[in-house]
Amino acid sequence: MAVSAFDPHASLEAENAVLGSLLIDGDIVREVLAEVREEDFLSPMNREIFQAARALFRAGKPVDPVTIRDRLGPDATDYLVQLMEVTPTSANWREYAAILREKATLSRAARLGQALMAAGDLESCRKAAAQLGQLLSGGRRLDSWTMPQLLDSFFKSQDPEAPPPEYMSFGLAALDEGSYIEPGDVVILGGYPSDGKTALALQMAWHMARKYRVGFFSLETGRKKLRDRVMAHVAQLDLGRIKRRELGEEAWEDLARRQAELAGRDLTLIEAAGMGAADIESASRAYGFQVIFIDYVQLVRPEGSGTRAELMAGVSRALHTFAQRTGTLVVELAQLSRPDKKTDKQGKEIVRDPNMHDLKESSQFEQDADMILMLFRPRPGETGPGDVELKEECHRYLKTAKNKEGRWGTWTLYFDGERQTFAVMAGDDGGRVLRGLQAAGRKARARARANRPVVKLPDREDGACFKC
Repeated sequence: MAVSAFDPHASLEAENAVLGSLLIDGDIVREVLAEVREEDFLSPMNREIFQAARALFRAGKPVDPVTIRDRLGPDATDYLVQLMEVTPTSANWREYAAILREKATLSRAARLGQALMAAGDLESCRKAAAQLGQLLSGGRRLDSWTMPQLLDSFFKSQDPEAPPPEYMSFGLAALDEGSYIEPGDVVILGGYPSDGKTALALQMAWHMARKYRVGFFSLETGRKKLRDRVMAHVAQLDLGRIKRRELGEEAWEDLARRQAELAGRDLTLIEAAGMGAADIESASRAYGFQVIFIDYVQLVRPEGSGTRAELMAGVSRALHTFAQRTGTLVVELAQLSRPDKKTDKQGKEIVRDPNMHDLKESSQFEQDADMILMLFRPRPGETGPGDVELKEECHRYLKTAKNKEGRWGTWTLYFDGERQTFAVMAGDDGGRVLRGLQAAGRKARARARANRPVVKLPDREDGACFKC
């Protein structure tokens, strides 16, 4: 009879120590949630406690013995107390977590070994052996398809009664119609400084946050500045008036009516100055982000040593691996290098549109991306749809420089800097789309004011009424 080297008791001790540390010290919650996975817990009760802690953290609520007990019920009280009593200190939680991962790996290896022994054919034996080898080498679980399995999956995916495929939407219809971006992809939004990358990225992030849990990692701009820009876009407020604290009564009334709607978007802004790719991955796992924006990627702190190009290539590969391994959509903002100036035979400067080769510091960015977008200003004298003269301050081009699946194109955008909003130009006027939206908003607010009840002021001598 074969003897298993796996010790369930040692695994349980490690599980208890990790959870006990989390309960004792609330400051390590995010790191613990990032380092440890749900499937590492073999004890159903411990797994349930971990799930409760993660759910509380993602909801922005405190994670402590009281909140976890409230979520699990009073029956969990004694067990939570026991976990804290058997944990000598939370300072050693990383060592406890390392033991936990090791024991969890041994447990999975034991199950794969049993599957290997029970394999009824050579193909099943190969698959179990490959998964076991991958597990023991420190890699993730190996997922594979034989050709019959591939065909079966394809036929099922094309079934008219099957749920339709779901692709990520950026909130710009012209771009969405030609892109098939999915979770796990990498998108780069490149541009020169001050051309509006952050404003466009915040608009996209806000749109995606209606359906997904979105994290916006800012390595350059503080949260307060991002906050004001987000509010200018989502509430269509004048950014200058926000900065000067000059919002009028109508703006405050509109914000009050929309407070629940605005707060319901799942968007988190993170000051990420000094963060490396591993830090971003750790925070993303802890918060459970499904989409992350990185503003901007060349500011991500590299690991190791080497030339700047080699270090940035490492950052790109790390983020690409994270996207594929976790199914997270990663949108990287990137700075562009200014092209060398060239002149024609008459001595006139030749100006070209930016392309993906202009991404600063590493060609690895263009290799790892599934889609690359370029945002840049028009040149003097250029015209857009309807022969409208384009201006550097309020117009931009959005160009597809790479698209593995889908169409390429260049679209002219109208940029309302006061309200931090981009719109694809339509008809004979680039601002028509935005003006239509703003006019509809004004009409809605006017209707709301007209429908308010009339209330008498008891302290007015003339008994006059006013609209409240």
